[in-house]
Amino acid sequence: MLSPKEITRYSRNILLSEVGKKGQEKLTSSIVTVVGAGGLGSPVLYYLAAAGVGEIRIIDSDFVDLTNLQRQILFNENSIGKSKSLEAKKVLESLNPNLNIISFHERLTDKNYKQILCGSDLVIEGSDNFETKFLVNDACFLLNIPLLIGGIFQFEGQILGIKSSGHCYRCIFEKIPEGSIPNCSEAGVIGSVAGIIGSLLATESIKFLLSKDDSIFRNLLSIDSLNLNFRKIPIKKNPHCILCGKNPKISEVKLETQALCEV
Repeated sequence: MLSPKEITRYSRNILLSEVGKKGQEKLTSSIVTVVGAGGLGSPVLYYLAAAGVGEIRIIDSDFVDLTNLQRQILFNENSIGKSKSLEAKKVLESLNPNLNIISFHERLTDKNYKQILCGSDLVIEGSDNFETKFLVNDACFLLNIPLLIGGIFQFEGQILGIKSSGHCYRCIFEKIPEGSIPNCSEAGVIGSVAGIIGSLLATESIKFLLSKDDSIFRNLLSIDSLNLNFRKIPIKKNPHCILCGKNPKISEVKLETQALCEV
């Protein structure tokens, strides 16, 4: 049940016919885990907290650097040198003290993923490296947790929705790319692009939690902000995928074959 103060706080949500009081109660009872509290994680976390998602888990092992402030809007100069996950927790708690914010100052690994991800209604991946993206994809598929993956590069961004009943990240990218793949620190990025993709990730998350729309789980959304092009590309399961195909090669995934969360 929503308190009178919560009804006032979320009144602009509740006014929407797609949300209403029942929808808001659904948001306040939801659990979302966000992997990465950087350029994408910052707007995702802020908008989820503002919308009233009841439990938000943050995992990030990094510390705030001066170069982060161009796009990682959760932080300021007083945050430099401090843990991103802990600083994010402080900011979100100051924004909305009604929520349960759980912070993990560590890197997601094949040893801790079950402890951190289990119980989540949705996982959002916004890291800047392929190793983490593949790990989160594999873990969420095996744990049967819906997943949104976001990525940015210079003026471009992408969002991919994944459910265990459909395609996975490996249907598009079979293995971690070999060689040097430039990240934001090497190739650069416009900070507002992180805001665009992060805001869309938050919006798609809220829609999914409200059970209003899951079309993102059937498509790849690609955005070229330099030329103002938005493309929604249908994605199908790859029957030869080593994770979700007809003959999975689970040994190459390097996670437990029976990774289900304990009930």
